[in-house]
Amino acid sequence: MERKKRFGKAKIQTNEKELIQINYFKKNKPILIFLVKFFIIFAILEFTIISIDLSFLTNLITSIIGVFLRIPYAKNTLFVNSTNFVITNSCTGLISLSILTAITLPLKRMVLEKRLLIILIGGALVLIANIPRIILVIYSGFFGFDTNFVHELTWFLMSGLIVVIWYYGLKLIQKEKDFSKLI
Repeated sequence: MERKKRFGKAKIQTNEKELIQINYFKKNKPILIFLVKFFIIFAILEFTIISIDLSFLTNLITSIIGVFLRIPYAKNTLFVNSTNFVITNSCTGLISLSILTAITLPLKRMVLEKRLLIILIGGALVLIANIPRIILVIYSGFFGFDTNFVHELTWFLMSGLIVVIWYYGLKLIQKEKDFSKLI
């Protein structure tokens, strides 16, 4: 007799756990849907950026930095002492822009034109801020700093800039105070 009661209680506890999990999913469904959309958009954009020929952009960035720092360059390569810095598609700032795009496009209750405005203005700011970021990475090599560390650090700072652009873009363009309504 005791065995049946224990088994019955275990079944009730399992059902309660299932209900808690279902309620958790229902409560967080908008966030989960937003994240799925974010990752799909970001994956498509990142794959596209890495796959296409952006030599016109990488060569342009290389020449701007080469002229500014007065260092030799050819195509997408900067020659600094015995080190060559190759500007790749990932160095263009477009990956950062794809993050901004991926967190802006899935928003609800916001007309597409406003989302695109945030992406265009924010994208211009990101692409402009990317040039000094690359210059800082290369310049750090002149002073003996680990350029790989500076590169990673400035990339994380750029990611912080993206969040700031997104936050203020939503506040200024959408005039939204409660962001949870947009997800």
